[in-house]
Amino acid sequence: MKLAVRIITLAILITGFARATVKIDTIGTTGVDLQNYGPVWQRIYYLSGFGIWTAWIKTGMWANFYSFTNHSWSGEVSVFGSQRNAGGNLAVCVNNNSGYYRSTFISSYINREPRWPIVAVESVAGSGIFQMRTPDSSLIDCQRPPITFTANNYLHLVCADPYTADTLLYSRSTDYGINWQDPIPVCGQLLPASPNYNLVGSELSDRLAVIWTNEESTALWVNISNDAGTSWSGPQNIFPVPSSISGAKPGKQGAFAIFDHNDRLNIVTQVWDGTHQYPAEIWHWQENRNPAWSLVYRFAPNSVLANAEPGDPFVLRPTIAEKADGTLFVLWLNYDSLNYEPQTQIARADLFIAQSPDNGRHWSRPFRLTGPDNYSRLCPEIASRVDDSLFIISVVDQLAGIYEQGHGGQTVNPVIVLRVPVSELPGVQETRQPDFPKKIYQSPTLLKSSELITIPLARGLIYDITGKPQKNIHQSGVYFLVNNHTTRKLIIIQ
Repeated sequence: MKLAVRIITLAILITGFARATVKIDTIGTTGVDLQNYGPVWQRIYYLSGFGIWTAWIKTGMWANFYSFTNHSWSGEVSVFGSQRNAGGNLAVCVNNNSGYYRSTFISSYINREPRWPIVAVESVAGSGIFQMRTPDSSLIDCQRPPITFTANNYLHLVCADPYTADTLLYSRSTDYGINWQDPIPVCGQLLPASPNYNLVGSELSDRLAVIWTNEESTALWVNISNDAGTSWSGPQNIFPVPSSISGAKPGKQGAFAIFDHNDRLNIVTQVWDGTHQYPAEIWHWQENRNPAWSLVYRFAPNSVLANAEPGDPFVLRPTIAEKADGTLFVLWLNYDSLNYEPQTQIARADLFIAQSPDNGRHWSRPFRLTGPDNYSRLCPEIASRVDDSLFIISVVDQLAGIYEQGHGGQTVNPVIVLRVPVSELPGVQETRQPDFPKKIYQSPTLLKSSELITIPLARGLIYDITGKPQKNIHQSGVYFLVNNHTTRKLIIIQ
């Protein structure tokens, strides 16, 4: 057969070939594109045999719960009711000796002067009925408070000074958020301007970690407590990464962390130079591993068709999860320069994932979970516990571009949870066969739409944008021609 085509030389995003059976539930809506200015905070939690907790920003914090007993979502609810509040996160008590076992706690802060952290707790685990704790005066003048539990049932938070915005303050509650200790600084003399920070606690011990950076810093700082916040190791800079990017930094998107089944701290972050949107990389750091850093994915095309959101690298906001056998999964947001929003000229973003069976030393090829289509995924996060499926929360933006940053109009967007069977994801060895040739055809060959070329439709020579082999092409679209160890991007115009 003959087709009218235009051949344009562009780098392609190589992914796994198969498409996983992804089940998607819409759990709520939001008009807020920028769910996280900085790093992702925990807003989804999965507990085998019981349910899935979720939280997001709408008009303040909202939540929904999926019951495995009822096989249904309870319905989206406003956590703090009429109390004006901004963004926070969720933490679930998973100690079965606790009276709050399997209850979710959600943090936020009063979004007016004085800024003041607030916490709400489910009255009955999984009920979706929240009661707000009386704000503790010791926390007055703090904002943006992520919370987490340690194994001894202490609830911890870290927050920023709203006036100077250059100090990270830590506090803990030994009675489930009723009373809080006077906050103390945990960043030492390393006072970051407008810090982007995260907090993670261990479910196995009293270990706790604060991770922070800022938009301009080439450092990523970690401070660890081994005794539930009583004492701290002191700030440690775990940068630089062994990247070829000059002046590599995490950027405003910061980092995300978990403690694994061996109680080791694992951190994932994006790496770029803070100016150029590519090259950009996803890196994984593991405590006491040598080498500590491993490269998950590098995005480094020769050119792109459309730019990512201004101020963002092409790959960003990674989160990490672990299966009981130690397999690690890293999820991230990946802008697709071949698929952009005509109104804003901004690339739409999709979700990609990779896995590692050996503590992050080797990673599978990226596997595309969503798109390409007319939507852009924002602020994704993977639930840190994994059994036979991955659970992922994300916002589906109907108009690519962050409204709060002046790009595109405001839309009411679905908040979704994806269920991805682990068995359908390619492993490290699986992704090496079959393989796209890694050489990209460089000669700028352009054909007018009226010109014809003959394409041999032998098995495996033409792939669609998802990497699926095509025997026959009957529709216009984007395809890839593989021949003689070169790859060409084909735009089919019929």
